[in-house]
Amino acid sequence: MQKLPTTPMKFTARNDYAFKKLFGTEENKDIMIEFISLVTDLSQDDFDDVRIGNNEQLPRFYNDKTGRLDIKIRLNDGRKIDVEMQNTYFDYYPKRSIFYCSKMIHEHFFSGFQYADLKKCIAINVLNSPFKLSPKVHSVYQIRESEEQTLLDELLEIHFLDLTKLPKENLTSVEKWLMFIKTDSKEERRMLAQENPVMTKANNVMDIFYLDEQERRRYEAAWEYESDRLSMINESERKGLERGKSLGLAEGEARGSRQKAFETARLMLQRDYPESEICLMTGLTKEEVEGL
Repeated sequence: MQKLPTTPMKFTARNDYAFKKLFGTEENKDIMIEFISLVTDLSQDDFDDVRIGNNEQLPRFYNDKTGRLDIKIRLNDGRKIDVEMQNTYFDYYPKRSIFYCSKMIHEHFFSGFQYADLKKCIAINVLNSPFKLSPKVHSVYQIRESEEQTLLDELLEIHFLDLTKLPKENLTSVEKWLMFIKTDSKEERRMLAQENPVMTKANNVMDIFYLDEQERRRYEAAWEYESDRLSMINESERKGLERGKSLGLAEGEARGSRQKAFETARLMLQRDYPESEICLMTGLTKEEVEGL
């Protein structure tokens, strides 16, 4: 039996569970198509027979800590799109995005294929922390010649969408969707959804969190999961700095940074993170992680 919450609650699509429910499930494929086509300038016709590759990893109560929470999409012609919601920005995110995009490019490329068969990969990162490399709301990175800006190849394209830089008025179509994702105001989502039937459907999906007790639990579990992850990172940084200070300045900074990496890796191993993710976040080698 459904119960209404006893105290007023606010919900936002920045929550990992809500974000993936909106943009990473078969029943809401039309929502995903409109949002991504606006971000990338792809035609909605490009999304004919689109496949969502990891929609089965939408965890019910976030007990499976090894499942990534990004959204993988494969177009009918083989092009791939990776979409992620990031509430906290770390300086390694650009490298992380390049790394995962490169892995997606390599997927489905088997012995005997030609390089001409490689398909474009697009990474879309929605950030709720300031993106330090650009003052823009929407930044797009490609492989270009440094002076003439000629495109070397379209194989790699990475988008950063900064929710913290949204204007207060005169929003573009993309910015309206970003504001819809950012806000925790039910009324503001309703106002944004006016005259847009797809966003109206998205608003109805968000309203389910107010009405369905199980959905609220999953939503709250997603915040707990993210809080746990950030606490783990902050704790490893604190321990690394403390040990570094005890060793002196120059040597201490180097050892402290190294110790921080090992502390982070140990905590991630305890929480069953994939080895590749641990290596990427800490800078440690596979052999060093295995040695822990």
